[in-house]
Amino acid sequence: MKPYELLLIITPDHDENEAEALTDQVKGIIENGGTLVKLDPWGKKRLAYPIRKRSEGYYVLYIFESAPGFVAELNQALHVIEAILRYMIVQYEDDIDKLKAELAAEAEPPTPEVEQPTPEVEASTSDDVEAEEATDNEDAEAEDT
Repeated sequence: MKPYELLLIITPDHDENEAEALTDQVKGIIENGGTLVKLDPWGKKRLAYPIRKRSEGYYVLYIFESAPGFVAELNQALHVIEAILRYMIVQYEDDIDKLKAELAAEAEPPTPEVEQPTPEVEASTSDDVEAEEATDNEDAEAEDT
């Protein structure tokens, strides 16, 4: 299985819920023929140039692993969906194992640090310490005279 990334631009005519539903639909298509590694919705952005008389679109990035033959099937499935302005499927160039490790580290809940037991201190109060110092000072003065 090879890693791929799909960048999808959805028409801005839909509200957030409809765009999310379409995102889930494409996610389901990908999961039927491959393994979805990461889904990253970028939100509504301005297009570089108008497409079908629209200047904005919802961007969604998918990173997935699949057999090379599945990419052609995905291409056909995306071509039929009218709400998609543009899409591009390319082979993922970065290290997919590194990305998986980062995502796994983010998904793990942080383990609480175990508190180390503190060594028990003798039950001496500061008054006891001051009293000992005072007697030491008196002894030192007595020796000087």
